[in-house]
Amino acid sequence: MDISTDGYRAETAAAGRVPSGAQQGDEADAKLPHPPADAPVPGLRPGIQMAPTYADFGTDPPRLGNVGITGRHRSSAADDHLEINAGGSVEFEFDVPDPAVVREACVTLVALASMLGGGPGHAPLTIALNGRLLADELRIPNGGGLPQRLVFAVPAVELLAGRNTMRIASGADARSTLWLYRVTVDPMYAHDQAGLALVRQAIAAPVLRYASDAGEITIFVDRGEQSVLDQVAWADTSGAEYAITFEKRQRAFYGWRRQPGGEPTEFRGRLTERGTVAREAWRFETEEGWAGGWHRSGDLLLAVEVRGCPVTRLAWRDLRGNNGTIAFGGAGFLGTYQRVGEGPIGYRGRFA
Repeated sequence: MDISTDGYRAETAAAGRVPSGAQQGDEADAKLPHPPADAPVPGLRPGIQMAPTYADFGTDPPRLGNVGITGRHRSSAADDHLEINAGGSVEFEFDVPDPAVVREACVTLVALASMLGGGPGHAPLTIALNGRLLADELRIPNGGGLPQRLVFAVPAVELLAGRNTMRIASGADARSTLWLYRVTVDPMYAHDQAGLALVRQAIAAPVLRYASDAGEITIFVDRGEQSVLDQVAWADTSGAEYAITFEKRQRAFYGWRRQPGGEPTEFRGRLTERGTVAREAWRFETEEGWAGGWHRSGDLLLAVEVRGCPVTRLAWRDLRGNNGTIAFGGAGFLGTYQRVGEGPIGYRGRFA
């Protein structure tokens, strides 16, 4: 039976036969079109977690981690915060290698609306991340009395591989100013990694020097516990007494002092230098007393003095709540130490 060539080709194709003269095997496969590969996503680095991401306005210039400030409008540095006026804003960009690894981002702001003549402030807060509003004209609680911690969740689908943008603004109708202290972005399962990075920076330079009306003050207490000091009190060989609490992330302190035979007076200091070495520091080999005996502990390094007067007694507390109190004698010291959540133990040392 006579059939056309086209009919033959259709019949043999349906039956699985290859017509005479057709290409076979790999040669035929090579000619078949392949589905296009997925186009690469710009900025995507699969499996990589985002770096600690923060902008801390406690210093000028601010401390930045994985953040670039791309714009500021009607805002300026003011002591330990960024002051944003009505209609003003600050804009950032930060890098996310792989949103799938982040899972869900936690955006945290520490901010307040400054008070109005002793009354509640009014500086409505707007936050946009990649153009999406996290907060729209939000009224910050507490009226400006204390900085507030504001937390927002961002699903991975709203993050971009590579460059992400954030804009923080005060309302055009604001009657007071928006004070922005800190912005952090943390991934899920890495709680407060930005805050910990900031603490590590403080730990890396633990020697603090302050200017005060009593002269230069040096503060350095290191038990090797990677902690940040919160309060210090001491007396020295001049007979003077001092007690201070750090503020503004150790950029200043406030407390009291008393000269021998005098009345206590206010005492303030301003940070002039943060360093890694205190050549004047004392080093002690120490022991801790518990369970009826004394047990070897790590060395204690300290330098706490005003105008070069050595200390005769010292008490301190760190941000975790650990605290110690010691008195100095001829060859060393004796006192107590208490870790947060535990009872006090004996603490003694001798010059190394």
